[in-house]
Amino acid sequence: MGRFVRRFLAAIVFTVTTVWFASSAWAAEARTVTPLTAWTTTSSPGTVPAYRAAAASPRLVVCRPGGSLTGLARELASECRYHEIQAAVDAVRAPGTTIYVLPGTYHEPSALGKPKGRCASLDDATPLSYDDQRACPHLQSLISVTGQTGLQIEGVGGPVIIEGKKQVGIRADRANGFYLRGVTVRGFTEDGVSVGETDGFTLDHVTGLANGGHGLAAYTSDHGLITDCSASGNGDAGIATASASDQRGGRLSIEIRRCTSYGNLIGYSGTAGDSVYVHDNVFNGNSTGAMLDSSVQAAGMPQNHAMFVANRVFDNNADFYHDCDKLCPRRAVPVGTGMLLAGGDENTYASNMVYGNWRYGFAQYWIPASRRGETDPAKARDTSHGNRYVGNLMGVTPEGTAAPNGVDFWWDEEGDRNCWQSNASSQGYPRSDPAVLPSCDHPSASGPYAQQGNPAKTAVVTACAAYRPGRPTPKGCDWLATPGRPVA
Repeated sequence: MGRFVRRFLAAIVFTVTTVWFASSAWAAEARTVTPLTAWTTTSSPGTVPAYRAAAASPRLVVCRPGGSLTGLARELASECRYHEIQAAVDAVRAPGTTIYVLPGTYHEPSALGKPKGRCASLDDATPLSYDDQRACPHLQSLISVTGQTGLQIEGVGGPVIIEGKKQVGIRADRANGFYLRGVTVRGFTEDGVSVGETDGFTLDHVTGLANGGHGLAAYTSDHGLITDCSASGNGDAGIATASASDQRGGRLSIEIRRCTSYGNLIGYSGTAGDSVYVHDNVFNGNSTGAMLDSSVQAAGMPQNHAMFVANRVFDNNADFYHDCDKLCPRRAVPVGTGMLLAGGDENTYASNMVYGNWRYGFAQYWIPASRRGETDPAKARDTSHGNRYVGNLMGVTPEGTAAPNGVDFWWDEEGDRNCWQSNASSQGYPRSDPAVLPSCDHPSASGPYAQQGNPAKTAVVTACAAYRPGRPTPKGCDWLATPGRPVA
């Protein structure tokens, strides 16, 4: 690590923990914001499920015939009674059961049969209710966990791979206390792992690989932890949280830490990613590294109170739009962007290393409430306010060499109480558009574009919002190709 990087990072702890309310005027105008120190230590003990170390009881064991086993897998082999994971899930009789899955590739043939009766009359291409999912567990999913409490599924002894011809690999609905560890889920048309309406879940050392939608996803859930994961080659986001529990920053809803997400359209996506804490991750080689948005009608809108801390976000310049034919991305994102805030309030970006993103390091623009179907005039301008960018290092690698972003900070100039402070770059002060950004002592409060944004910038955003897969690029949208490499 270069000397400049070491010196800068040494100053970050002081900067981040003191800058929020350094100005009494800022404190008076701001909403109540949980300090960084509180966020990093508050995790609602007892609600995020804890790992049960092997060999836990009660337990069931799943195995594939043949193969050479070692260690714990060899010890558990004599207990194997199941050759499909779903059969073991269906056999669970007590909360707190652990299912150990021994090495192998699991295709779950029993889940692939033609639907019958009530299930045959349902449209598997549309969202299903919880009752439908419970009655027809394999209409959309290869493995289904519905309504079970405290279930832990763990791959042990070597690679455990789950793949099959379904929309979702593992679906956990209303499965409070669900813990998934040590598996790879790949090749599904939608999500590799989908956790829905669940209070308390952990995805630990789970890999989502080459799925059509998200690699690892959580919807309308709370008290979640996604840790030490990997996601790559997914058609939308490697990691996604949608409508995370809206705690208004009072505590965390979902924590994402020590994950690597690369080669996806988006590394991390948080549509209504409320009160999520995203830290110590690596997002690289995507079209956009990480984003929050308020672009559709969903619970928890507008998005608010997320924190991104100490992430490394670099080289997100992958173009999946060129000659994509029938496999075009489902939505438009600005190729070459590190971190994107597309309509959100009271978010904090601190101590991140953002470099080598050829369009924008950070980008922020507002989303009119009407775009997500909101008709209340009082809410027309409910994004993007109170966002803070503090202590980020731009355009510098961990080794201290220059790797500039196209522009370090891009802002459409709409919104109140937004601020940028104590950020640095290889060129000294970060490059931005506009050239001068409000500080946290004097956050945005007025200006010619504060109400509706700079029209030249919002015109591009609006044009790109008209993108549809398989159709020509909307006129005026210049996001959908890798920009030229910036000069160091």
